[in-house]
Amino acid sequence: MKQSDKVITWINAGIFPATVMFSCGFGYEEIMKHLKKLKADQWIAGISNEKSLIDSGSKFGLKRVIENNKTGKTVTLFYIIYKPLFKYTDEDYITLAHEVLHICQFMLPDILDRNREYEAEAYLHSYLMEKCLQSLKLKKK
Repeated sequence: MKQSDKVITWINAGIFPATVMFSCGFGYEEIMKHLKKLKADQWIAGISNEKSLIDSGSKFGLKRVIENNKTGKTVTLFYIIYKPLFKYTDEDYITLAHEVLHICQFMLPDILDRNREYEAEAYLHSYLMEKCLQSLKLKKK
């Protein structure tokens, strides 16, 4: 596994007020090391107690709500953690789409009625997939 094949990036949710951390090719310890280097304290706090969960599998869509120590307000964080390298197989695309769907499921009920605004979910899913794939393709070059 080459370091250049790995990705950690942040994706804004387009018209929705959220950000998703997308990680591909990194295990828990590597993610934490990278986040510490970036001083991404709230992102660290969001998964600091999730080592056993993340070590237990290979692909996750996560929502974590934490309290911002500086403001006292809660912050909602979304993560797509895809531990293996992305090999551009049908299975990889399907699995990434699965995890992106979880992010839509976690994010949208706080914003809108998914039963009435189903088109918004489709757009959010397409947008997040596009941004994940763009970040992977940029690293592939």
